[in-house]
Amino acid sequence: MKKIILSALSIIALGSIVFISCAKKTDDNAITPKYAVDGAGTGGNTQTTNVTTTGTVATTSAANQNSSMSVGGGLWNSAGCSGQLCLTSTNSSSGASISICFSAVPVAGTYQLVSTAAANGTGKAFMTVSNPTGQPTGTTWYSSGGTVTVVVSGPSITASFNNITCFQAGSIFPSVAVSGQVGCI
Repeated sequence: MKKIILSALSIIALGSIVFISCAKKTDDNAITPKYAVDGAGTGGNTQTTNVTTTGTVATTSAANQNSSMSVGGGLWNSAGCSGQLCLTSTNSSSGASISICFSAVPVAGTYQLVSTAAANGTGKAFMTVSNPTGQPTGTTWYSSGGTVTVVVSGPSITASFNNITCFQAGSIFPSVAVSGQVGCI
């Protein structure tokens, strides 16, 4: 008899739990956003199908758009290149500078650009661009790929490149596209 009563009470208790948990809930006490147009909030999106972002997002770079830079010409000054591993030019007007570094003194040929100085080696080069046009002052950008063609004529060396995409360390946006040539005598 005790087993039957216990079984009946267990079934009633279980049925009550299921019934209570399945009962329709109301949103009277739910947490919901309040918008300024409702007279109760501080702002926000009144169109729930058009999502907006509020607050701030931490970024690692002040740069926020792509840019391009043309290297070479009268405003670009180069250092001497006798026995140097890097060809460097600086723009006397904007302060932008570009360096293309090789693992050995460059000879005529085409070099594959690498994305880190550690990956530099035979047939490869590493490009850095400091203070590029249209980007925050003090930033340095690195090549992510492409090629550089080196021409040697007597004591002068010229490295030409076209539309090389460069990024900041740890970021793939924005980018700087660099075209032109770096040379020295």
